[in-house]
Amino acid sequence: MTRDEPPDGPLSTALRAAGLDVIHEPVLERSVLSNAYDEIAALTSNDWLVLTSVFAIEAVAGDVARVPHVAVVGNSSRRTAEARGFRVALVASSGDAMRLFHELFIRAHRARICYPRSSQAMVPDVPPGVDFVSPVLYETVAMPFRKSVLEEADLVAVTSSSAVRAVGPVDLPFASIGPSTSAALREIGVRPWVEAPQRSFESLARTIAAQANASRHHRA
Repeated sequence: MTRDEPPDGPLSTALRAAGLDVIHEPVLERSVLSNAYDEIAALTSNDWLVLTSVFAIEAVAGDVARVPHVAVVGNSSRRTAEARGFRVALVASSGDAMRLFHELFIRAHRARICYPRSSQAMVPDVPPGVDFVSPVLYETVAMPFRKSVLEEADLVAVTSSSAVRAVGPVDLPFASIGPSTSAALREIGVRPWVEAPQRSFESLARTIAAQANASRHHRA
């Protein structure tokens, strides 16, 4: 489990709930640089706030009740955002940040979009007529990957492109949370063993467990 979270974090909890043993080996460390308060406070009734990770949702500040429209990538983010009081108006159809922006730009013509992001996140190409601001909310730094963990594990679960780059190609199968993470794996020459059909920790955990059970049944 490579995600930056404590041993009882949401992905670790979902994996254990699916009957899987978890080795906690975060490969990223994130630190908040700002809270994007001023940018969020400037949003009006026609505007959008884009939050592409659970970490971003938890890090932003301001009066969430006055944010009119929130766009998120997957169901884990939707649940976290709604628990904080955000009104989620758009969830990406494919669990991919670039798909989210594609769908959002169709809706948000002549609107203001605020996208608080990681220092490593890509900024999309913005069409004419869209006022786009993208403050850096947090910094993501790769941590040394403990190669000895490969002797204990059967597969590697990755939930971001940054995690893929931090781990690199190794002699274990990879389980991916969604299309953008799978694309990052292919960029380093690795074919995902499984990809979650929905971008959520629960979907990833269930997919890993189902594929593992199917593999054991096939060998038997």
